[in-house]
Amino acid sequence: MRHKGLALVTLLFTFSMMIVLSVDAQAAVKMSNKKLVVEMGTAPQLQLIDSDYDLEEEADSWKTSNSNVVEVDEEGILTPVSVGSTIVTAKLDGKKYTSRVTVVDYTGMSEEQKEVVSFALQYVGNRYRYGGTSLTKGADCSGFTLAVYKNFGYDLTHNAYSQIADTQKVKMRDIKPGDLIFYGSSKRACSHVALYIGNGKVVHASTETTGIVISDYKYRKYVAVGRVLETETYPGEETDESVTRYATQQ
Repeated sequence: MRHKGLALVTLLFTFSMMIVLSVDAQAAVKMSNKKLVVEMGTAPQLQLIDSDYDLEEEADSWKTSNSNVVEVDEEGILTPVSVGSTIVTAKLDGKKYTSRVTVVDYTGMSEEQKEVVSFALQYVGNRYRYGGTSLTKGADCSGFTLAVYKNFGYDLTHNAYSQIADTQKVKMRDIKPGDLIFYGSSKRACSHVALYIGNGKVVHASTETTGIVISDYKYRKYVAVGRVLETETYPGEETDESVTRYATQQ
């Protein structure tokens, strides 16, 4: 009887250790990038990594929540399709691992435009917080644009309407990446601001439900466009008209 009890204890101990090891193994597996900004024309790869041993784990499957933005193959290699943001999910042993992938097209942008746009896109998916100016803990629409440009030494007022006066007036036909688009029923009733990222898209702190997102620039009525950047430096090799479509006033 004593031997049977000992055998049962041993069996239970072995089983519990197997569970612990299994849980530990799963806990050690992580997505190589929880957030990734991908440029059109590139083909980066996401991976599942066992952080304990610094080894790649082969996922059972990969999928994207929006194949119109990015496609993903069975090895986690990404193919950007259009400017936007999507969630890429890898599945391993029944567990899901995700990465927010944001696609950008830098074609024709000045160095300053690239810096502003790429910096702003890092925070897609982060939370919206009314009155906030933190890119990580939460920002509202004007708090988002304020915080982005503060990183580059520009001071904007924490108010969408007031930011119209903070910026240089620009016609919509002359808009460039980095410019701000203001929305509302009229200019005096401006209630929202977003940052233009090119290709007809804006990034903005939208609502408490959606957080910081990418939208079509005409997703609602716009009333003004303003420019913040004072200097724009274009690479000397980008001289073809099809490449410098945003650089018409160098």
